[in-house]
Amino acid sequence: MITVQDLYNIVGNKIANEAQKSIIRYDLPPQTAEQMCNAIDHHEAADLFQRFLTEWIEAQQRQQQAIQSFLQLYYNR
Repeated sequence: MITVQDLYNIVGNKIANEAQKSIIRYDLPPQTAEQMCNAIDHHEAADLFQRFLTEWIEAQQRQQQAIQSFLQLYYNR
């Protein structure tokens, strides 16, 4: 389950990534900077997708456990 700390980490990473992209844009030629910034954006999106997928899998496992518990109680009376 995503906690408040996880949300703080997501926001903190977003701020850090934006700062890093600003430095890259300032220091490097536009084409190189654009490629590096795109890589940072794609990495961030992949990280968020992985978090979402992990949450979804955990929710599916909890649901399956609840169904199994219900069926066990219902049929073992």
